[in-house]
Amino acid sequence: MNILVLAAHPDDESIGMGGTIKKLSKKNNIHLCVLTEGVSAQYNDKKMILERKNECKKSGKILGIKSYTFVDFPDMKLDSIHHLEINKELEKIISKFKPKIVYSPPSHDLNKDHRLVFDSTLVVTRPFSSSVKQVLSYECPGPVKQPFRPTVYQNIEKEFSYKLEAFKMYKSEVMKFPHPRSIEAIENLAIQRGVECSLKKAEAFQLIRSIID
Repeated sequence: MNILVLAAHPDDESIGMGGTIKKLSKKNNIHLCVLTEGVSAQYNDKKMILERKNECKKSGKILGIKSYTFVDFPDMKLDSIHHLEINKELEKIISKFKPKIVYSPPSHDLNKDHRLVFDSTLVVTRPFSSSVKQVLSYECPGPVKQPFRPTVYQNIEKEFSYKLEAFKMYKSEVMKFPHPRSIEAIENLAIQRGVECSLKKAEAFQLIRSIID
């Protein structure tokens, strides 16, 4: 089965659902689409764009991601791109890759790029215009407008070490505790989500749509 993971920035996929990607990659084809280059809001050096892509591919190799699309919209400026243009890029990918399941960044946090990718996901996965049968959003640690309210939990006890290893490929993104992007905070969140569903470690998702044939 083909599964599409959408990320606003390189590293969203690993910190948000790295354990789930590792688990799903054992029996499915995972395609990662990253909408922005993820660095220009922080760095002026254009070489960092290529470096971040290489980090993404190293991370993806650990998780078992089969293929990639880098759209290279400007980091933290998706609100400057016409919504239709974002939709068209995603429609191309869905038309080519024909995923049955799509994972999106969340809509609950303060990151505009995440919210805009989520909004476009809802448009391009409409049942009458795509082959997508299930849409879920994953959780990205960080400041939020409102709490993330999971409806689906994935057991990642066996995959958690791969999640950490994959995230560590993004060297500049690993922060010191108690930052939400610290290794300790990522583990604490996995434990918290696990406790909520009687597992040792879990990743949390919101189910947006599920069509059962």
